[in-house]
Amino acid sequence: MDLVTDAVRRMEEVIYGSGCQDSNVRIRRSPDADVCRYERGVPLEIEYGGVVVDCVSNYPIEAATRVNFMFGAQLDTPEKRTAACGIMNVIGRFLCLCRTGRACRPDDHGQCIAQLQKHLAGKKVLVVGQAPALVHIPGTAFVDDPAEAEIILVSGDGLFREEALRVADACRDEVPMLFIGPTTAGCASFLGVDHWCPFSR
Repeated sequence: MDLVTDAVRRMEEVIYGSGCQDSNVRIRRSPDADVCRYERGVPLEIEYGGVVVDCVSNYPIEAATRVNFMFGAQLDTPEKRTAACGIMNVIGRFLCLCRTGRACRPDDHGQCIAQLQKHLAGKKVLVVGQAPALVHIPGTAFVDDPAEAEIILVSGDGLFREEALRVADACRDEVPMLFIGPTTAGCASFLGVDHWCPFSR
């Protein structure tokens, strides 16, 4: 079971019987939204129960759906995984299970990368997913081979694209993972994986 499908299964267990699964979720493009410096793609806004969160994807969709569309579904395309991650973000925020909801302001980018650089100091780092800003953190030792990694950074793109998700899945019980940015917040929360987004709103 891949990371996203596993997280959806765990979310279903958390909200079972609460009625949350029967409510509507709206996913729409939000071109003027602030975007995390570690994410690339089209900004999306996900709304549920008066709560609004961010998700950034190169596989954007716009839809009005229900939370339970994911339960038992084959999340077998980047678009479906984008929707699933966005919905987990908004449900996690709605239920106060994760703090992160929206990207930080551009003024916070410098502090964020400086703190991340300190966090990664001395470790061999593998980045899963397309995140150019991550692989240019000064003084950080990046590797291409998962067998050499001491920590794996997973961006939103690392959860959407099949080939990236396979790498993350293969490493999940072998190497500590750190999910990065608001797009991965809900998935990280339901999986119990460490998450980095210190200045999110």
